[in-house]
Amino acid sequence: MAHRYTLSSRDGSLLWPRVPNGDAATVVALHAQSEQSQWLSESETEARQLVQLEALLTHCLATVPYYRDCLKGRITQGVRLDMDAWRALPILTRSALQQSGDEIFSESPPAAHGRISAKQSSGSTGKPVRIKTSAINNLFYYANNLRHYRWHDYDPAARYAGITRLTAMQRKLSATATPVPWMNGYVTGPFYYFEVGETASAQGAWLREMQPHLFTTYPSNLKNLAEEAVAGHIELPRLSAITTMSEVLDPETREFCEGVLEAPIHDIYSAQELGIVALQCPEAATYHTMAESVLVEILDEAGNPCAPGEVGRVIVTPLHNFVTPLIRYEVGDYAEVAAPCACGRGLPTINRIYGRVRNMLTLPGGQKVWPAFGSRGLTAIAPIRQHQIIQKSAGQLEARLVTERELTAEEETRLAQHITGRLPVVMSIAFTYLAEIPRNPGGKFEDFVSEIDNV
Repeated sequence: MAHRYTLSSRDGSLLWPRVPNGDAATVVALHAQSEQSQWLSESETEARQLVQLEALLTHCLATVPYYRDCLKGRITQGVRLDMDAWRALPILTRSALQQSGDEIFSESPPAAHGRISAKQSSGSTGKPVRIKTSAINNLFYYANNLRHYRWHDYDPAARYAGITRLTAMQRKLSATATPVPWMNGYVTGPFYYFEVGETASAQGAWLREMQPHLFTTYPSNLKNLAEEAVAGHIELPRLSAITTMSEVLDPETREFCEGVLEAPIHDIYSAQELGIVALQCPEAATYHTMAESVLVEILDEAGNPCAPGEVGRVIVTPLHNFVTPLIRYEVGDYAEVAAPCACGRGLPTINRIYGRVRNMLTLPGGQKVWPAFGSRGLTAIAPIRQHQIIQKSAGQLEARLVTERELTAEEETRLAQHITGRLPVVMSIAFTYLAEIPRNPGGKFEDFVSEIDNV
């Protein structure tokens, strides 16, 4: 049965036809355009992106000191842009962005883009990225969120619960159990916040009380909650869908959590400095990039576009950030290009997001591979509540464990065999036992981190 979507209205006296306020009306209008543009061919989409990029580069040359310098002689105002010329532009690395200081900010952002605000990445490596965005960027974020909800047919009347790292305002709303709407531009059921830093048992108690129809959190936290459900501490019979974000959702976590919680997972690929980069297709596990708001390139080590099935570096350019233009920004993630989606949408596709270089295992010869240690296999061997594997050197791993009790020598041996047996080379492993493995400042958690060439 199709759900009924009712526009929000700026006043209780304007009930038919309903009249949304300015921002809500803009979000609805952007979404309406995306309902049409998603069916354009990739070549038609690319042509429209280039038109927007021409406007962005013109602005950069005129008002952004950093780009006046690095783009000098590479591009001329008024010249038509094509993809060959675009790909000849330098890539903006994370370190270059951090070192650019105020030079990366526009001296004269367009007034029509609205209020300017500061944003900061979670700083997983201890080196956060600081940028500025405008109100326009927020509206594109809301429009892409709306696309996510509509693609997956979320019932606007549903009770929604979110467990993430909360802002100061969200913490206040959480403390007072104040519900807020969750679909910009439409009348919705209540949304409630809870802090991801709380224990899994506290989160479970809160979810039992909330009994949401929809739920959003980070993949690592969802896995913890699924473990609580396996132990019989959580029952969510009303749950119809789950949204994950901010971390890599690996196939094992998806399969385990969907099986335990009996609800489909719809993943979002996003970053603080970029907004929503890609959404999971409503008809497949493939991701579609949000081509109306970002240009996504996936490049091999030589800087050439990857073909379907190939894994490469993710390079993203937000099309509408005229306050801190990020031209060909290297996110630090790796992803696998997908073939055109069977759904028929022309939006570029990603098959899988793998994460950062620091999440890759470095072999003795310097080659990097993506490790898969099998979390479920570890918990089947011993009562492990939390684990994190750290690569200390080319031949040495450290397994950090939080356990329910002291492990036996036999269990340690079996764990070591399980972990090292999944490696392409022989490596030694040492165990470290902790009371807790904390999340990073952004509330995220990584199962594997390499300390070799950590970026």
